[in-house]
Amino acid sequence: MKSFNELIVEEKDEVRNKDPYRLVLLTEKPRKPNPKSTSAKLLRTADKLKIKTYDCRLNGASLQRDQDSGKITIHREGDLKGFEIDADTIVVVRGNVTRKDSYLDLISQIERYGIPICNFRECIEVCSDKFRSYLRLQEIGMTQPKTVLVPNDDLETVQFASEALEDEFPMVMKTLQGSRGVGVLLVETERSLLSQVQLLYKIDPFCDILLQEYIEADYDVRAIVCNRQVVGAMKRNKVIDDFRANASQGADVESFKLTEKEMDVCLQAAKGVNGQWVGVDFFPADNRKSGEPIIIEINHSPGTAAISKAVGEDVGKLVLKELFNRNIWKKSATECGVLETLEVEGIEMTTKFDTGNNTSVCSLHCDEHEIKNKKVTWKYDGKTFTKPLTREVKLAKPEETRPVVTLEVNFLNTVYEQEVSLDSRGQIPF
Repeated sequence: MKSFNELIVEEKDEVRNKDPYRLVLLTEKPRKPNPKSTSAKLLRTADKLKIKTYDCRLNGASLQRDQDSGKITIHREGDLKGFEIDADTIVVVRGNVTRKDSYLDLISQIERYGIPICNFRECIEVCSDKFRSYLRLQEIGMTQPKTVLVPNDDLETVQFASEALEDEFPMVMKTLQGSRGVGVLLVETERSLLSQVQLLYKIDPFCDILLQEYIEADYDVRAIVCNRQVVGAMKRNKVIDDFRANASQGADVESFKLTEKEMDVCLQAAKGVNGQWVGVDFFPADNRKSGEPIIIEINHSPGTAAISKAVGEDVGKLVLKELFNRNIWKKSATECGVLETLEVEGIEMTTKFDTGNNTSVCSLHCDEHEIKNKKVTWKYDGKTFTKPLTREVKLAKPEETRPVVTLEVNFLNTVYEQEVSLDSRGQIPF
């Protein structure tokens, strides 16, 4: 029979070292591969870096875990053997993966298994929803264009949204989902605002629209942030006769040197959405050294073609080198304790099950205790208890010695004899 202590102690998996690193590229992409895509380039770059890779299209992908060995494998459609993923594997998510909940659920499953992933589902969902990312950045004090939702096409609703932006035309209208400048319109007058909103809702009654203050600028900047480092930045000049400055819309790009202020703001914005590899778009302030850049949006799956051309380096390679450093891999937070109810010496109490800090005993709260004649007397919840002193444990931080007694612990109708140290435990008594 296992002791109670053995029941709750967690065994740590050792990091494998057979292959230094592995990469799974998880993408929402068409069946016909595009050799010029960022995903394809990343795979070729990883191959040159001697990184074992697995190209997995989300549609049809699955995750399996062997119940006996605990081995986890990911399978693309039609691949029965699959690809082993473990503590030395990083999963990079690319593309518009919010199209289907099943895609996002697979990402959640990978996170739950403790596999490093870039980016987390939370980051992907926040960045994919322009208003949600606006709110998240607003919470941390980022400067952004004034933004308001347009939840329906009623005249009063549209007028209210316009008034929230002080009826200053032109305005920018965006769909909440969208990238590469698609779903972004310039609204010149109040009349065109109402007609465009009504048109969009007629095409899709369940679409999501926001209005944004228009910022007059000849260019914007995209910075690529990876693992709290800016690996490159480019200036995107506005397309002639188009207010957008997306490279995908034909904008000219060139290398751009960020000020310390701009770099700091980009890093804060990436951290605000919990992004590991993201593109941060902003309008520079008039005074770039001290002024606040205006954050436009954050992209959870930034392309590398335009910025590589601008900076004269393969940004995908720079990103991979940043990503393949195990010390900075991000894993989803796992549960570090579970609250349960059990009986200690006949008293029912709330307890916390966790692995402890390498301790060999459980800990029980006592209000005060006294050691006399190799016996320990302590008080808990107005009651007094006396037990033989089993031993003592010495702590380094705080530097103190605690008495240990052996108590009966009843958990799930099984009684265990367990060594317990007596201490002031605060809210959780055991």
